[in-house]
Amino acid sequence: MFRFAILNSMEHSKPSVPTETQTSMQVNRTTGKRTRKRVWLWVLAVLTGLFLMVDLFGKSRFIVQNYVIEDERITDDIRIVVVSDLHSALYGANQSDIIKAIAQADPAAVLLDGDIFHHNGSNKNAVTLLNALADRFQCYFILGNHEYQTKQIDSVKEQIEEAGIRILDGDSVAITAGNTTVLLYGIDDGHGGKAKQLAELARAGKERDDGEYSILAIHVPNDVKNILPLGFDLMLSGHTHGGQFRIPGVLNGLYAPGQGMFPTYGGGRYDFGKQTLIISRGLAKVPYWLPRVFNPPELVVVTLTAKK
Repeated sequence: MFRFAILNSMEHSKPSVPTETQTSMQVNRTTGKRTRKRVWLWVLAVLTGLFLMVDLFGKSRFIVQNYVIEDERITDDIRIVVVSDLHSALYGANQSDIIKAIAQADPAAVLLDGDIFHHNGSNKNAVTLLNALADRFQCYFILGNHEYQTKQIDSVKEQIEEAGIRILDGDSVAITAGNTTVLLYGIDDGHGGKAKQLAELARAGKERDDGEYSILAIHVPNDVKNILPLGFDLMLSGHTHGGQFRIPGVLNGLYAPGQGMFPTYGGGRYDFGKQTLIISRGLAKVPYWLPRVFNPPELVVVTLTAKK
């Protein structure tokens, strides 16, 4: 009996040999895992391809974004084109696409709203645009952070002025169309000195007259709440690149410099009573590795018209 118990125990301790059904199940599980992995890799590849196609298409052309503002001080329509955040990108031979779009708008003036130059690399495309614009339109320039970050600000200013474009550095200019005249005030970027910028803002606020329609051009819109009390009717800014990623009607920008994630002022039009802030989403194609999702580069056209 003892021998039988040992034999019986040995028989029970023998490793079980997988049946044909068990082997088939194991093979199926392994095959299933490989299939799922292949599917996910294909999905990832397709999404990556779509992502790159959307980015390539989105950065290859720009839209014209129109805004209309009514005011009782406006008699004849006056139109201003805002070119912002070019970062020396190229649109057509010798910037022909931009020039054509601006010509179609037929503006009283063109405002170059900062970051037309890029902080590194060649700025040939930026200079090409300046020369082409100055030959055909009344143009004004305010400096952005990237003009300063070139570390060659004197050279940048010289190239702007050599093109025949006036830099607004704490001063103002009258823009006229028909019987309508508005005043455009240009403020230097904070990289030119924060104290200097604040002094320019204070001086412009004191010079502004309620009887005249006033426009303030300042590259970075982040301090709009502190600027509103100065009383400017319209503020024109850029800098945000539209928050890079957008979901229209849901998310107006994922990230903007100086504002961080989910910026309050990502781009577009913001009304504060009778005052308006318009932020251009800009013409930037940089950084090249980061796509603009539902956020095409844009040229802004602002039309001031009589109150109806």
